[in-house]
Amino acid sequence: MTSVRPDLRLLIEHGVKARKQGRTAAAQAAFSEALTLDAEQPDALGMLGEMALAQGDAARAHELLTRALRAKPDYAHAWLRMGEAQVALGLAHDAQASFARAAELRPDFIEALYNRARLLRALGEPAQAEACLRQALGSQRGSQTRAPTLWAQMLQLRALLQDDAGELGLALATLDQAIEGAPGRASLHHNRGVLLQRLSRAAEALAAHERALSLGLDSADAHYNRGNSLQSLGRGEEALASYRTALACDPQHALALYDSARLRWRLGHADFTQELDAAAAAAPQSALAPGIKARLLLRAGRDEQAALAYAQALACTDTVAAYHDGLGQALARLGRFEDALAAHRRAVALTPQHAAVHISHAGSLLRAGDVGQAAHVAENAVRLDPMDQQAWAFLGLTWRVAGDTASARDARDAWLNDYQQHVQVFDLAPPEGFADVASFNQALAIALAPMHSDAQAPIDQTLRQGSQTLGDIFDQGQPLVMQLKERIAQAVDRYIAHLHALPADDGHPLLGRTSSRWRFTDSWSSRLVSGGFHTPHVHPHGWISSCYYVALPTVMVANEGAATSQAGWIQFGAPDLAVPGHALTARRAVQPMVGRLVLFPSFMWHSTLPFTDSQPRLTVAFDVMPLA
Repeated sequence: MTSVRPDLRLLIEHGVKARKQGRTAAAQAAFSEALTLDAEQPDALGMLGEMALAQGDAARAHELLTRALRAKPDYAHAWLRMGEAQVALGLAHDAQASFARAAELRPDFIEALYNRARLLRALGEPAQAEACLRQALGSQRGSQTRAPTLWAQMLQLRALLQDDAGELGLALATLDQAIEGAPGRASLHHNRGVLLQRLSRAAEALAAHERALSLGLDSADAHYNRGNSLQSLGRGEEALASYRTALACDPQHALALYDSARLRWRLGHADFTQELDAAAAAAPQSALAPGIKARLLLRAGRDEQAALAYAQALACTDTVAAYHDGLGQALARLGRFEDALAAHRRAVALTPQHAAVHISHAGSLLRAGDVGQAAHVAENAVRLDPMDQQAWAFLGLTWRVAGDTASARDARDAWLNDYQQHVQVFDLAPPEGFADVASFNQALAIALAPMHSDAQAPIDQTLRQGSQTLGDIFDQGQPLVMQLKERIAQAVDRYIAHLHALPADDGHPLLGRTSSRWRFTDSWSSRLVSGGFHTPHVHPHGWISSCYYVALPTVMVANEGAATSQAGWIQFGAPDLAVPGHALTARRAVQPMVGRLVLFPSFMWHSTLPFTDSQPRLTVAFDVMPLA
């Protein structure tokens, strides 16, 4: 405490004691009386500033702490509270400097170091954040025994930094260390549940979320994340109840609104937008719920309803490019091209550097028959993001149409989409322990069956009349899937070796990225029933994409080795839109066979032809990305 005269000292000591006892009014009275004796007494100003901050009055706290620091520039505790006030006021960079000053004055000031580390993470400076944490955790005052709560918070922050860096295993180990020191801290169990869910350990994740709730955590995020784990375990109705509890805590929780609607669609609920409609009615000034609803309806192909929902969202805010972009897509599908293209131009004006809005614009221009302008827009998208698979798909489509117009195949289309060289077929050998491919895939089909319990296909996928698994199936530890993954990895290596043997071309989106080092990015299983198919699409999150056949209906098996029917075949080159005056039919089709893997560029348009049979068509698919 600053050296002060006796009467002032007594008042300040009285205020400190009263505050420790929870007598806030008495404490404020003592500190205020001290200021009548010395208007710039830094300890009294600092204490009043800290109390104002605790009461949520950051502006008043900032004023009082500024005066305290003017009188006493080396007041480390005031610098800490000043940083907290600046965070509350949105002055993040000023706050970072204040926390740094507090730690400079007191190198073992772990609270200041921790707060600075949190802020540095928020500011996108993970290396500096980790350095601050390392200093704090290495401090004697930061020991687990002397400051157990703060110690757990610091480990929790370190786990978040490790999570941000993709080091999920390290993050889980750090959280376990934190829980060992603070087993009653609910947020640690919640974070652990989120990590376990991302590691595809849904049963353990659910147990962690249940533990967090039992410790008193009652937030929208807690119930939402519990719902995710329940959904992964196939407990759909329980998951929906958990999402609804999240919405009871926060009626505008975006993820709970989105995932409850998606889940209800998969469960076959006709009124799947009920929660979205309720949220929109409760907050008519908010674009959130109608925007989510519009996005889902667009993916479901309900274009008229999607257009109405986008219009509702835009009535709330005219400055969200995604809403204009979605409206443009819906209107173009409905043939209302003038309004559609106006919406796209507005989206581009709002986010001119965002490749996605240019891609959608190009697609609608093609639907309208303006091929030249579509090519120009698609070229802009590729320039903005040279690795965007959808941008290349639409640019290639403009080249193909231009070639059709000239009554000759466009060389640029042939360069991009070499269907013979870039689409490769591999008939995989069975894993060890299986006599043949058929017996392995029969066992694999049985293992995959419990993952296909949904009443209908996901609303936001290309699959029609069937189901698709949740999460990355290659990460879920299923033994037969892991054996398949090993065989698939060998085939991917062979495919990449094939690409290496082709002429090098740095400008090509497939050949220009050829790398012997790669990783799986997504993996899933699809199950089509009679009448089912996949709509034409590309894979925006891949470099190489795939289809592996696990089980086939009789109509396909009967035609193995024959070309009498292409029911259920995968085809390449037919896009998801029509261009006036052009027959954009498939350029290649590949016959399914049990144990067959088809690999192709992620930017290549592909789809599945419908079939009629009582038996399902079961596949595994994945995307691959190169590593530098």
